[in-house]
This record gives sequence, structure tokens and C-alpha cells, in this order.
Amino acid sequence: MEGQWKTRQDVFKYLEDYSQNTKNQLDNYHTKNTLLKSYVFETFNENLQEIKPILNADISISNLFENEKRSINQIDEELYILDVNDKTVGFIEKINNRFCSLYTTEPSKYSDQIAQSYVKNSTILDSLWISGKMFDNFLTDITSYHHPSRFTKMKFEFNGMFEKHQINGEFIEEHKISSVSLVEEIGGIVGKLDGVRNYFSSFHSVGSLRFPSNVGKGGHDVYQNGKFTNRSDSFTDHRMQLKQIVSVYQKMTELLEQKVWIEIEKVRSKDSLLESNFKASPITIKFSKSLKPHVFNNFVEYTFPKGREPFKIYGEIKRISEDRVHIYGVDLHLWQNVILDLSTEQFILFLPKGTCGNTIHRMVTNIQKFLDPEIEVFIGDMPYGHILSQVIGGQP
Repeated sequence: MEGQWKTRQDVFKYLEDYSQNTKNQLDNYHTKNTLLKSYVFETFNENLQEIKPILNADISISNLFENEKRSINQIDEELYILDVNDKTVGFIEKINNRFCSLYTTEPSKYSDQIAQSYVKNSTILDSLWISGKMFDNFLTDITSYHHPSRFTKMKFEFNGMFEKHQINGEFIEEHKISSVSLVEEIGGIVGKLDGVRNYFSSFHSVGSLRFPSNVGKGGHDVYQNGKFTNRSDSFTDHRMQLKQIVSVYQKMTELLEQKVWIEIEKVRSKDSLLESNFKASPITIKFSKSLKPHVFNNFVEYTFPKGREPFKIYGEIKRISEDRVHIYGVDLHLWQNVILDLSTEQFILFLPKGTCGNTIHRMVTNIQKFLDPEIEVFIGDMPYGHILSQVIGGQP
């Protein structure tokens, strides 16, 4: 990325012109430019009083994104230039006190690595996690206001990496990996998708969804990890749709936080093994069929002893039986306590007050991708999908 950017107008004009040129190249099947990409990062609910050490820390854009090789140059109160080894690679915009976005035209392999390294190496930053269930609600919403002849693209991904068997001391490496893309007119797509899902469960795990442009041809590919790719001719529309999705996501996350936060008082847990008192709406994730014991144990042993990504929960494993464990751990995003009651039938999460609601989205998204695309999720006794539909599309 080369240029002189002294004002917000300079940056946005550059990104607008770049988007128009790139779309012209796509339409003429002669693409030289890489696509413009955006990566959304989440921090935390600033209204929390339970995480004062974090609230009192320096959470400025400079502190979050600057290191020995990466420098930040401020343009105005909400927009910054990101340089890596003295080369400009993108722009960071502070959307609000909880979310910010990186805009870049660097190749995906490089920009993905930059975004992932920020989340991996920070206790403050997390990705924006969009589950298949959330994508389903977004899909229904966009079909309600776009012309039925407009096109969308969906990608479905399932990775059965925990299905590996070990026989006679040797691992059988073969396991299910499914990745399918579908381009279809918006009109009638929901019904068609429901039909396909009757035969192929992997189609419940949505990896990305294209949101049609509101001002012209093309659209914006939105991925489950908060990456947005601009395939339209307008950066203005790209940024507007990104901010709309972030606004919906924030509203949904804070609604979940209000419902699930625990106070250790008043209500005794029905499970005496937990040895704690809870006032909470537990998050229950029910599997469409019981996990195989080796799949369950592979997941537990891989995920929690080292807090591995993408689940990012580090904790002590207390084995209750062959097919049930308790995890007393911390979410590596904000280092807040979590308690999990896991079995081959269902996972139950208890989030103390102050734990980021993004934990719920991260767990649901990645359980759909790696364990069971057809899970049912409940917040207390309320379906997770019902809460999503209250915010996306505003259904009662």
C-alpha cells in the first residue's frame, strides 16, 4: 500500500478508488489487485466493574496493536495507520469502545496472519465469531429486503479433526473434512437449503455468507471469524454493512451477557458435584447424537490442558466418568473464570459475571465446525436461535 494519507478523507478516497478499480478488474476477468479485506476485533463490555484491572490498563489502539515491528500513526481520534517494518499495510478504525476494524489490501495469506497474531498474542482482543445459527438469521434477514434475483454465496465447512482413531498404538489419520460453496439467487434459497440439510448435516456449519451490495453489483463475503472481503465497487457500502453487522452483534452479545452472568449466591446448583451456588442461566449445547467416546476425549485432551485455539479456554480437567468431565478454567480472552460440565450428550457452560459474552459465540461457532453442525443451543430454557431472531430482523 503506497500513498500519502493525512486525513480521514484521504484514506477513504483511496479505499473507495481501490474498490472501484478492483471490481472493474473482476468484471473483466483480469484481476491484478488483491481484494480489500476488513478484520473486526472485539475487546469487552466497558460497563463491567468486575474486570477493573483490565479497565484500568492502557487499552488504546496504540497499546493493542503496536509492538517492535508494528507501529501506529494516528490520523484522527478514531482512525490510525498500521505500519509493519516501516511499510503501510492497513488502517485501523475504532468503531466504538468495544469494536475496531483493520482495513487492508494486502494478500489474504499475509493479512490473515497479521489478524490472527493479534488475537493469539492478546488477552484483550478476540475475533468476532459468527456461528452457522447466526448466519441463518442473517440470511433470512437479507432475503427480506433484497430483490429475489440478487445472488448470494455461501460456504459450508466441517472439520472432523477429533474423529481420529488410535488402534494398536497407531493413529488412523483419515477423518471427515467437508468444504462446499453454493452460489444461488436469494429468492427461495432458505427453503432449498433446508432441503439439502435433510441429507447433509455439514450444511448447518456455515463458514461464510455474501451480503449483496446495497448500492450496486457484487457484495461482501463475511466469514465466521470476523473477516469481511469486499467484492463490490464501494468501500462506503462495505464499511456501512460491516458497521451494521457489528451493531447487531454487539446488541446480541450484551443481551446474552445480561442473561447468563452468574452471581455466586442464592440458587444451589442441582448438580452437587459442582459444589457451588449459582444464580444464572446456563448455556446448554445439546448434540444431535451422542459424541463417540474417542471424539469426546480427543476434544477434551486437545483443547483444555493448553488452552488451544480456537476455543481458547485453559483449565483443569476433573474426570467424572469415561464420558463426562468438569472443567474449572479461564477464558484466555480477558482471563475470566468459566466452569464447564461436559459429556458426550451435551456441554453446559457457566459464565461468572464479567465473562465476555463473545465466549458463547466462539464456543457455538467452533462446536458446529469441529464436533456437530446440528447442535441445539439454549440460554437457560430459551433457544439461542430465538434470542438471535429478536435482534436480527427484530422478530418478537
